[in-house]
Amino acid sequence: MAGQTAKSGVQEDSTVLADTEKQGTHDTDGASTLADAVIGLVRTVRRSKARALAATGDDVDSAARILLRTVSAEGPLRASALATAVQSDLSTVSRQVALLVARGLLERHADPDDGRASLLQVTPAAQAVIAESDQARTAFFDDVVRDWPPEERDRFVHLLEQFTKAYDTTHTRWMSDAAIRRGALAKKPREGSTT
Repeated sequence: MAGQTAKSGVQEDSTVLADTEKQGTHDTDGASTLADAVIGLVRTVRRSKARALAATGDDVDSAARILLRTVSAEGPLRASALATAVQSDLSTVSRQVALLVARGLLERHADPDDGRASLLQVTPAAQAVIAESDQARTAFFDDVVRDWPPEERDRFVHLLEQFTKAYDTTHTRWMSDAAIRRGALAKKPREGSTT
C-alpha cells in the first residue's frame, strides 16, 4: 500500500508538471541546459585567458586593459570615478592605476575643478595598447565564426545582446530582492527575545 501511495504521488506530480508545461510555464530543463552552457563558456574564456597570458607573457593584463579602455572612453576621470565605472573598490583601482602610471600608460593631471584631486588620462602608449588589443580581439572572433553564414552571425549577436541585457536586469533584481529579504530578517525579533 505504501508503494502504491508513493507511486501515485509520483504520477500526480508528473501530471501536474505536464499540465503546468502545457500552460506555458518556464522550461526548467532548457534553463538548466542554458546555465550549463554559460558556465562552460565562462570556464573556456578563463582557460583561454590563462593560455594566452602564459604563451605571450603579456604584461598588460585584462583588468588593466579594462581600466585603460574605460579611461579612454570616459576620461579624463578621477580614480574614484574609474572605480565606480568598473565596479571595483577604490583601493584595488588605485594600486592598478599606480602601476599603469609607472608604466607610462596613464597620466595624472590636476583637476581644474579641484586642485587637490587629479584626473587620469590615457597616454599615446595606452592608445596603442588598446588599438592592438582591439585588432587582436576582432581577428580572433572573426576566426571563431569564420564558417558561420552571415545571417547566423547576426542572429547570434542579437540573441547574445538580448541575453546579456536580460541577465544583467535579472541579476540586479535578484540582488535587490535578496538585500530586502536580509533587511527584513534583520528586523525580525529573535525567538525568546523580550524586545
